[in-house]
This record gives sequence, C-alpha cells and structure tokens, in this order.
Amino acid sequence: MKQFIPAAWRLNFKVAQRHWLDWSGGESQNFVQSQRLLDTEKRFFQPQIQITQPIFTTEYSDNKKHNLALAIAQIQDILISPNQIFSFWHLVGCPSQKRGYLAGRAIAKDQLTAEVGGGLCQLSGLIYFLILKAGIVPLERHPHSQDIYTEASRFAPLGSDATVVYGYKDLRFRNPFSFPFYFQFDLQSQAIQAEIYAPESFPQLRLEFKQAELAKGVQVQTIRYRLDESHYEVIDSTFYPKLLC
Repeated sequence: MKQFIPAAWRLNFKVAQRHWLDWSGGESQNFVQSQRLLDTEKRFFQPQIQITQPIFTTEYSDNKKHNLALAIAQIQDILISPNQIFSFWHLVGCPSQKRGYLAGRAIAKDQLTAEVGGGLCQLSGLIYFLILKAGIVPLERHPHSQDIYTEASRFAPLGSDATVVYGYKDLRFRNPFSFPFYFQFDLQSQAIQAEIYAPESFPQLRLEFKQAELAKGVQVQTIRYRLDESHYEVIDSTFYPKLLC
C-alpha cells in the first residue's frame, strides 16, 4: 500500500505528525527560535570548542557546499538559551528546490543516490560531534544506514555521524547549561569549521569511537570520558552494514 501513496503525501503526513507530537508533548514551546545575536551581544561570548573537517572534491561537492551555506545561514549565530531544545529541521526548514537547494549525494533505501538537499549530513554530524565534546546528550540522533566511506575519503570518525531526513529524522538536543551558547561556522572551499561560543567556559571532553570489525559490517561504540578520565560513559552503539553498492 505504501508504494501507491505519492512521496509528497507521505512527507506531508510525517511533517504534520511531527508537529502534532511536538505540540501535544509540549516540546514545540521549548524549541530554539530564530533569535539571531547582534554583533554588540557577541562580545560577551568566547569560542569554546572547535572542529574542522575537510570537504572532498566529488561530482556533487559544489552542490553540497551550496546546500551547506543555505542551512548554515539558518543556524549560525542563533541563541540557544538554557533548557531550550535545538531542532535541526525546525531551524533549517524544508530543503526544497523551491528554497534554492540543489541535488547532492544521499543514502535512500540503503543505496547511494542524489537528492535535493543532499550533503547536509556533514553539518548535522559536525553539530553532533560538538555537543558530544561539550558533554551534551542528544534527544534525537540517527546514524547513517550504511558506511559509505573508505578510510581515505572519511572526513569524520565513524560513529560521529548524524543523518537528517526532513520529516523523518532530526537532530535534537536540550541546552543543559545555566548559560546560552551559539554555533558559528566557516565554510571554505575545501573545509568546514564549526565552533561553539558561550559566555562561560566548559570543559572539552575526550571521545573515543571504538570499532569492532564483524562479518557484515562494523560495530562502533561512542565513548565519552570524564575530565579526569577515571570514568566513562557509552553514549551510543551502532552497527554499520557494508554498503550494498
């Protein structure tokens, strides 16, 4: 039955369902809104954690950078106040052709393909990586269904990814601190840099993505250590099947 329902109808239903669940559960009233900091306000904030990742040249890399720039414009310098919930899609919105997004590489039904808005997962993955280092536990995060990279083409540790699919898969977290913070990005020709800015300092925790090779893929444990490294917590354990094609 599902295959006879147009994809646009299914998406509209999922988006409406999400909105209803967020409203009925009281989540929507705590979402981060598009409150952009003024330059005069930024002087109270200092850089805390920084991550830089390469952007490799591929058939879709120009489109990817175009898409990243559009999404970054919706997230950068947006204040995340204490107890507020950051939702990637609530801020970015639908990555449609009408809104200027281009085709980029994506995984659909466990296959590599090209879809409008493809490439945004590097941005969501960067944000996920940053909040893990800051000691935040995500409310919602989804790994990719396949590991599509070789070690030579990998731009981030396996296990640090966070795929986002509009209407279906989001990246969400709550600000657990007593102070606000915001993200800032620097999109370059062959790299992207992401930083957390805050008015107070907080420790940068060490992460380990522990891999175990299995017959049909790789199991990755995401481990976060305390400052003294005497204790650790397992944040996530994900199995990545080998790419089907």
